[in-house]
Amino acid sequence: MTTSPETTSADAQDTSVSTPHAAFRVVHCGDGLHRCPWAVSTPGALADHDHDWGTTPSSADEYFATLTLELVDSGLARWSQSARHGAWYLHMADLEPARVSLFDEDDVDDLLVNPELIRNRAKIEAVIHNAEVCQDWDVPRWLGILEEAGVPLPDDASEAAPVDALALADSTAESRKLSQVLRSHGIVLVGPVTAHRWLQRIGRAPGHLAGCFRADPGDHG
Repeated sequence: MTTSPETTSADAQDTSVSTPHAAFRVVHCGDGLHRCPWAVSTPGALADHDHDWGTTPSSADEYFATLTLELVDSGLARWSQSARHGAWYLHMADLEPARVSLFDEDDVDDLLVNPELIRNRAKIEAVIHNAEVCQDWDVPRWLGILEEAGVPLPDDASEAAPVDALALADSTAESRKLSQVLRSHGIVLVGPVTAHRWLQRIGRAPGHLAGCFRADPGDHG
């Protein structure tokens, strides 16, 4: 789907009933599509929402990349860093683990002075460490970790898309288990909240609201 970059909060038409939770429900945008309310907050959030958030990875590298984006965004306001995602691909070898694993201390120092990135040494070093751990993993290995954590397949998930953003969980029993499983496999700096955000990003947990055009689990946009 091609989304007009001019679709912003100014184009959103709130057609829901005026209630305290109305601002947290889907909005009707100028291009005729219904979107989650955060999608229209910034151009970066719009692109992320429409094309990436809730999309099932198609390769092992994409599993690593999506986990990395949630790791570097952790602890920051939701959707505030979406515009930086392209910079991580640009400056960290397309987030391909085999290449990221080769980064050394000089590379870390260069990244720490790059204004396009979140300049956090612990996060950057964690990404490189995780790349070293999973550079040889294939898709079945990633899926096996999700299965080990008890994460249901999209078709088996019983949890429906919530009506408003206030009902989106920060973490779940599955994400808490997933954090532990990832740690047992050598992946670091992924707590239960980050793990849940990753599940939402890859379409394995509800991440879009009911009525959003991207609300189908595992939707590829």
